[in-house]
Amino acid sequence: MRKLLLINLCLLLAVSVAQAAAGGTGGNFLLLGGGARGLAMGSAQVALAEDSTAVFWNPAGLARADFPDLNYTHDQWYVDVNHQYFGVAYPTDNGTFGGSYSLLDSGDIQGYSATGSPESVFRTQDSALSFSWARKMNERLSVGVNLKTISESLENTQATSLALDLGVLFDLTSKVRFGAAVQNVGQSLRFITEQTPLPLTLRAGFSVRNRVFTDDRLNLAADYVDDSNVPALNFGAEYVFRDLLAVRAGISKSALRAGVGVKAAYFGLDYAYLSHDDLGAAHQVSLSYSFGSRDTKRAMILDYMALAKAYYNKGRYAEAVVETNKALALDPQDADARALLTKATRALEGGAAGSVEEEVRAEKETEVNAYLEAGRKFMAEAQYLEAITEYNKALRILPSHPETVSLIRQAQAKLEAEVSETVKSEAKAHLGLALKYIATDNYAEALREVDEVLKIDPGNVEALKLYKKLKKLMEIEEQK
Repeated sequence: MRKLLLINLCLLLAVSVAQAAAGGTGGNFLLLGGGARGLAMGSAQVALAEDSTAVFWNPAGLARADFPDLNYTHDQWYVDVNHQYFGVAYPTDNGTFGGSYSLLDSGDIQGYSATGSPESVFRTQDSALSFSWARKMNERLSVGVNLKTISESLENTQATSLALDLGVLFDLTSKVRFGAAVQNVGQSLRFITEQTPLPLTLRAGFSVRNRVFTDDRLNLAADYVDDSNVPALNFGAEYVFRDLLAVRAGISKSALRAGVGVKAAYFGLDYAYLSHDDLGAAHQVSLSYSFGSRDTKRAMILDYMALAKAYYNKGRYAEAVVETNKALALDPQDADARALLTKATRALEGGAAGSVEEEVRAEKETEVNAYLEAGRKFMAEAQYLEAITEYNKALRILPSHPETVSLIRQAQAKLEAEVSETVKSEAKAHLGLALKYIATDNYAEALREVDEVLKIDPGNVEALKLYKKLKKLMEIEEQK
């Protein structure tokens, strides 16, 4: 009797490990989940998953993937039953493409006749192959779709079906996100004469993502899930230390979940522990690989921000908004990006008034350029005073115009240099006459010539020295 009971239990688990929760529908392996992270958080992922595991939880999450990534998950369930999940996501300019393959395998099962005699060994396998596409409709809204083919086999009997998943994500704020998905919309599975519907699943929930301290993050999620009219509330929490270690916990259909995750460079390893009242504990391990890291993401943000700031400084506010939004798509909480987006948006909204101002300034620039061109011609002819006059006309139109101010300084320097040369030439002539008068002992006339030099060049060192000498010579003459 115990032997027959064990055989029946193995057959039940092999066909579907989750049927007890789903009310007897077919394809219940479709409810087993994808990725250890999600299961450790109580399967509350409809508004949180944004990598290749989003193919299972909500295809719209694929649109939020920053880099291509792969995920392989192994579930060790009860007896010899195991579940494998492989997911992929590949972002492009035309949306994110992805897919998954899920396989539930019973392992070898010994068959028995009605009399209890051993017969041939057989196994059961259930599988689903999904093709996915998701796209951001704008900076806050994303949509996604899965098309999947489903197959269940029991010994020599097989049933197949096609199904569709649809999902949506919407950012309520930079930290709070809403997600919803309807899954397994399709044909019933048919085994010979028995027909069973797929486990139609509705998911809706919220996630809150918050940065703690400098680099740590706290993610909270809550989902309402109704699979085949079996509603439940799922809750999950995740604390990420420095993007290296994650600690997770959750509740799914009143069952406790927990797990950890570690990341090194582009690789990630996640573990989930799932408790079950009747069948004990189950363990799930996921290995993931991302073709980009947090450092890569930060470098991309800095590149977008550098370009956005350059556009903003040139008054190209629309382009600045576009580049800033690219940075915010990678990190919605980036303070610099949010501040620049506010400034650029305000400047863009004031564009109508700004365009009138620009037209007026353009007209003034044209008039100023005409005066500057005239001034440059006078400069080329060494007519510095005339050049300064033209530049001053330009300065009256646009006060503090940088180029005009610079040209005036150049013209003034040239004029001062020219005057200085003239002064030096006149001073030299007067000093020459003074020396001739000294040679003929005519000190009074020599002194008058020196006075003329000091009138036009008060700091002339030679004239000052000669002035003192002449004074002494005249004093000596008077004493004779």
